[in-house]
Amino acid sequence: MNYRPFLTYKHRVSLLPILGLLLWGGTAPAQQPVADSLARLLRTAPADTNRVMLLFEYAWEITETHTDKADSCLRQGITLAQHLTYSKGEAACWNGLGGVEETRGNYALAQQYYRKALGIRRQINDLKGIGSSLNNLGVLFESMGLPDSAIGLIRENLVIQQELKDTASIARAQYNLAGIYQEIAQYNDALEHLLGARAILEARNDLDGIAKVTAQLGHLQFEMDLYKEALKRYTEVLDIREQLNDPAHLAEALTDYANALDELDSSQTAITCYLRALEIWYQLDDLPGQMYVFINLGDAHKHLGNYELALEYLDKAQAIARELGNVQGLMETYNIIGDVYYRSGKLERSLELVQKYYKIALEMNDRKLQQSALKDFAEVYAAMGNFKTAYDYRVRYDELRYKLINEKNGTALARKEALYEKEQKEKKIAEQKQELLLQDALLAKSRLRQYALLGGGIALLLLVALLFNRNRLRARSNRELAAKNAAIEHERQRADALLTNILPAATANELKANNSVKPMRYESVTVMFTDFRSFTKIAEQVSFDVLITELDACFRLFDQIVDEFRLEKIKTIGDAYMCAGGLPEPNTTHPVDVVRAAIEMQRRLQTLMVQNRAQGKPVFEMRIGIHTGPVVAGVVGSHKFAYDIWGDTVNTAARLEQSSESYKINISETTYQAVKDLFPCTYRGRLEAKNKGEIDMYFVEYA
Repeated sequence: MNYRPFLTYKHRVSLLPILGLLLWGGTAPAQQPVADSLARLLRTAPADTNRVMLLFEYAWEITETHTDKADSCLRQGITLAQHLTYSKGEAACWNGLGGVEETRGNYALAQQYYRKALGIRRQINDLKGIGSSLNNLGVLFESMGLPDSAIGLIRENLVIQQELKDTASIARAQYNLAGIYQEIAQYNDALEHLLGARAILEARNDLDGIAKVTAQLGHLQFEMDLYKEALKRYTEVLDIREQLNDPAHLAEALTDYANALDELDSSQTAITCYLRALEIWYQLDDLPGQMYVFINLGDAHKHLGNYELALEYLDKAQAIARELGNVQGLMETYNIIGDVYYRSGKLERSLELVQKYYKIALEMNDRKLQQSALKDFAEVYAAMGNFKTAYDYRVRYDELRYKLINEKNGTALARKEALYEKEQKEKKIAEQKQELLLQDALLAKSRLRQYALLGGGIALLLLVALLFNRNRLRARSNRELAAKNAAIEHERQRADALLTNILPAATANELKANNSVKPMRYESVTVMFTDFRSFTKIAEQVSFDVLITELDACFRLFDQIVDEFRLEKIKTIGDAYMCAGGLPEPNTTHPVDVVRAAIEMQRRLQTLMVQNRAQGKPVFEMRIGIHTGPVVAGVVGSHKFAYDIWGDTVNTAARLEQSSESYKINISETTYQAVKDLFPCTYRGRLEAKNKGEIDMYFVEYA
């Protein structure tokens, strides 16, 4: 059973830490000296527009600590602003009330007040205020679990800030958009906006802002399992935080840095950083911060096998979570405690903890965590020898997993279509505005000529008619040309999508740019072959349609796993499936990635075959061969071209597959040396390989 801490607790920094007016400032409103100064000014301030803004600013400073008092001040500000017909001040106070209600958790009321402020600001054409209201509504909708609405509002705010050339607000909007895109797993969009925000902040030499954006870049890479890249980002953040006198953010940076180290099997070094962060949270008397560090310390000691010490830290985290009423933190603690018991062989206790965190996931309607719990149930029951119950939970896990995948794909498609339709509508409105401006210009020109050439009225009317007709013809031609260009662009996008589907992205780009692809040698690639034992015999016993349907189901399953482990599918030949790791982008983890993918293929195929056997469908037994070595890769053919690889490495992998057995993963000595510290393997003899002599073979052991 492989528990993994949820990202929420691996990163204490919220995806959307900016609420309303502040950009990169402190972690909360309420700097007490500032609030005290404003309170003194209010005692003697006359009933004018300046008093309205003082009431607003004072309320903002105390919103999180004294919501009732902030509410009262803002309502006084609204009454005074209405009496003075000071619309800008009234809008600011309504906006402040939205912040108060958001702090209280009254999202419906917060939305009502934010929209009230937005309406006033639109009436007086206060662009800066409009942008602020849109940003607040966007952040609120994200908190309400409405990412599509949030994206639309913050994108609208971004357009306004770009018109105003307000670089700080542009960076804020891009940062907020990136957080939402990351939340819905649109990582490319998130990365684009984060890099845009960082470029602005670097130009402004805003170290605090740079640190926050760089940390979010690290979170993005962490979430994509790119731990080495995330560690580089967190190192940059840590360097900046060491320069700035901000203990809380330094503690967060230390925790992020330690998280990446822990994932890179440097748990002992990570523990040192966690303890330093814990000392800061003690000094700040910050219980949530202490809880997060206790959770991570427990996880790190679990990785080192220090189970008693891990449980001590997790018990401390559990106590704080109960004191704070933090259900999410409690669930996370149960999750890791369950894994500690599982690893130490206390299966009954482990099952008890899985049941606890599954119950919370059901109460919170968190289907992602429900899915995780179902998988854990299957693994615990399997370890206990209760294979029937384990199988039932595995089936439930797969059903929920595929349901979530389908829903996610459907939501992503709907989101893209909605954004496209919105962009098209905005484009059409802009064109209509341009056309109206052109017509106004023509009418003005016509009037001037009428006054100047009163005696030539008939000639003038003919000229205007001629110009109008000419413009109509030109407009029609432009519309036809635009339609043709749109059709051409649509077809080009379809062609590009098709090309990217059959070739790696970098290879497809090279082919489009040069009309050819230069062969490339890779010094180290891991190649995997799979096939089904006695496939020809099975093919003779079932109909062609059934055979193809079942083979397609298996290969679709393999395609999904290949994508999960960032491998490259090369081709299928009959019942054989070929893929590779370490290309087209070289990396150092490809032997481990391919072996993990092979284990997952065997596990998921066996689960699928249990269902097939129960339904009277064909049952396949798969064997796998894996070898690591150099290859040459390129594109062959000019019609129906395909990306392929060649060399002895490919031939050896194929021979290893032929020498494998049902349900087994047969790897070469080269691959074994790269993965032996991570996977248990059994020596099983030698294989005669062409041009290589005899090579040692090993079976990878897996449950």
